[in-house]
Amino acid sequence: MRRLLIAVLIASALIATSRTGALLPVYAEPLPEQTRKLLEKSLSVVEIDREIARISGLKGKTQVEIDRSERQLAEQEIAIAVQREKAGRVLRSYYMGYKDFWLSALLNANSLPEIIRVWDTMDMIVQSDNKAMNSYSDHYQLLRKGYSKLNTDKAELSAVEKQLVTQRERIIALQNDLDQALATSGDEQMLLHLMEELQAYWKNVGLYEVKQHFKALANAMHNLPDFVKKTPGIIQSTGLKTKLTLSDAQLNEFLRGEDPRFKDFSFKFDNDLLTMEGDNGNIQVTIQGRYTVENEPENSIRFHVDKLVFNGLELPDTTRADLEREFDLGFYPQKLIKYVKAQSVSMEDGNLIVQLSIGG
Repeated sequence: MRRLLIAVLIASALIATSRTGALLPVYAEPLPEQTRKLLEKSLSVVEIDREIARISGLKGKTQVEIDRSERQLAEQEIAIAVQREKAGRVLRSYYMGYKDFWLSALLNANSLPEIIRVWDTMDMIVQSDNKAMNSYSDHYQLLRKGYSKLNTDKAELSAVEKQLVTQRERIIALQNDLDQALATSGDEQMLLHLMEELQAYWKNVGLYEVKQHFKALANAMHNLPDFVKKTPGIIQSTGLKTKLTLSDAQLNEFLRGEDPRFKDFSFKFDNDLLTMEGDNGNIQVTIQGRYTVENEPENSIRFHVDKLVFNGLELPDTTRADLEREFDLGFYPQKLIKYVKAQSVSMEDGNLIVQLSIGG
C-alpha cells in the first residue's frame, strides 16, 4: 500500500507539471528501488528507440551514397574504356616503331624551315600522346578512389546494419523485461501512466535540459586554455617537459565564471574520474567520466561519459554516446602552447594532471 501511495504521489506530480508545462522537480525522497528500475528501463526504451532512428537515418544516407557511387563508377568505366583505347594506340605506336618515321624525317630535313616544320609536327603529336596517357592515368586513379570509397561505404553500411540489429534486439528484450515487471507489480496501470508521463517529460524537457548543460560545458572548455595561461602555477616546465596541474577548485571557479548555470554544479577530480553534480531545484544531473589522450585526428585530451544520471535515473550508453558525438568536452594542448603534445592524463586528490612534451 505504501509503495502504491508513493507511486500515486509521484504520478500526480508528473501529471501536474506536464499539464502546466513547468519543470519537473527532483524527487523529495528516494524512489522505491523497483519503481526506480522500472523508470530507468522506460527511459532506456525511449533513448534506444531514438538511437535506432538515428542509425536508420544513417543507414539510409549510406545506401543513397552507395547507389550514387555505383552510378558514377559505371559512367567512369565507360570513360576509362575510351581513354584506355587512346593510351593503347600511343603505346602501340611506340613499340611498333611508328615514331622512327619522324626521327628519320627530322634527320633528313634539308633546310631549317623543314626542320622546324617536322619538329612542330612531332611536338604536336608528343603533346597529344602525353595528353592521352595523362588522361588515362587521371581516369584510372579516379576510378580506383571511387572503388575504394565504395568499399568503405559498404563496410560502413554493414557495420550500421549490425548496430541496428543489436539495438532492435536490445529494445525488444528491455520491453519484455518491462512487461513482465509491470505484470507482477500489482499496480500496472498506475506505473504505466507514470512511465508515460516521465517519457513525455524527458522528450519535451529533460533531453533538452541535459543537452543545454553539455552545450554550456563544451563552450566553456573552448575557453579553458585562456584561463590556464593567465592563472599562475597551473603550468610548470622543466627542460623539455611540461606539467599542467588543474585543481577542481580552479575548474569550479572557471566554469562558474563562464556560465551562471554552473553555480549550481560542483566538479571533482578523483580516482581518474571527473564527477559533475548539479541540482537547481528543478533538475538534478550527475555526469561522471574520464579523460584519455588521443592523437587522431589531432593530439587532444578527450572526455568520455561513463555515467549520466538525470533526476535520480541513470540513462543508457546510447545517450552518453550521442552526447559525446554532439558535444566536444575535450582539451587541446596546442591551443595552450604550440608544438606541445599531451603524453598522459590522470585525476587524483582533487587535481587533473597532464604531462606534456615539446614536439611529441
